[in-house]
Amino acid sequence: MRLNEPNVFKVRLHTVTLGREVEPVRVMCTGDWHVSPIVSEQQFEFLKEAIVEADPDVIILQGDLVDSPVELKRESSREKLERELSLCSSMAPTVMVLGSHDFITPTRPAKNMLDVVLPVWKKICKECDVQLLMDDWFVSDGIRIFGSFQDERCMYAESSEKHINNADGFLACLKEAAREIKKGLPKEKGSEVVWFASHAPIISDKIINVLEPFDIASFGHTHGGIVPLGLDEVLEKAGLHFGIISSDKKLFPRRVRGMMPISDSTMMLVNPGMIATHFCVPKWLQNMNFLKAAEVSVVQVNGK
Repeated sequence: MRLNEPNVFKVRLHTVTLGREVEPVRVMCTGDWHVSPIVSEQQFEFLKEAIVEADPDVIILQGDLVDSPVELKRESSREKLERELSLCSSMAPTVMVLGSHDFITPTRPAKNMLDVVLPVWKKICKECDVQLLMDDWFVSDGIRIFGSFQDERCMYAESSEKHINNADGFLACLKEAAREIKKGLPKEKGSEVVWFASHAPIISDKIINVLEPFDIASFGHTHGGIVPLGLDEVLEKAGLHFGIISSDKKLFPRRVRGMMPISDSTMMLVNPGMIATHFCVPKWLQNMNFLKAAEVSVVQVNGK
């Protein structure tokens, strides 16, 4: 175990009861693996144990699976990534969305490498039997999932040098995907759970309007706001979901962890992820990850 990795691992169960009859569905959300030489094997021993314990019907990978797209060229990282993706898909149908670290180098100046790495990601996902969702749908028994791709506009300023969560950029992505979203949405909510998955929980009133047809919207990216173990649960019991610092270096960010309503019809889940934020917080804060738990989130969705 490295000092800037969590030393506690846990599976956090959330139960959501919808106001209509649906077949019960259990969904595991995990992500922010940041596969690289800095990640210990203990992280992935925990992941395997967590999947066995949760016994999910479907697994959603919320992005930032590698620490940088250059890791796709590193043999040891590629082998580790493929091993864990294959583990997930062998246990349950598995889908994934890309996070910023998966196609943008987290250095200054940042470099968008999507054109280079997207064919690599598609090849890896095909070989590992994982469905990569790029503004399209996955449908399985009792659930349909729309995976939204957040491009560079969502994660970086125009100069690509400043990390930022850009609501206007995300809204533009959602508008471009509107036809695909509408194509897969049921005319009326029925017995299927309707799920939205993307990487960063970038939320505005207009984005919430887009998400209203979905029962649950899930995200990763935040690393739980780097809140030490114990304090996170105290805050959530009080209905508080803020953190200490965000991925774009803002203090006390909101909506960085747990399950919360964002409208009368939609719940939002933010998975705290499994590994430290190395490039996005001041160096003195990185060791706080030793105090926080590495988490996977499991959502049990029931009908009335």
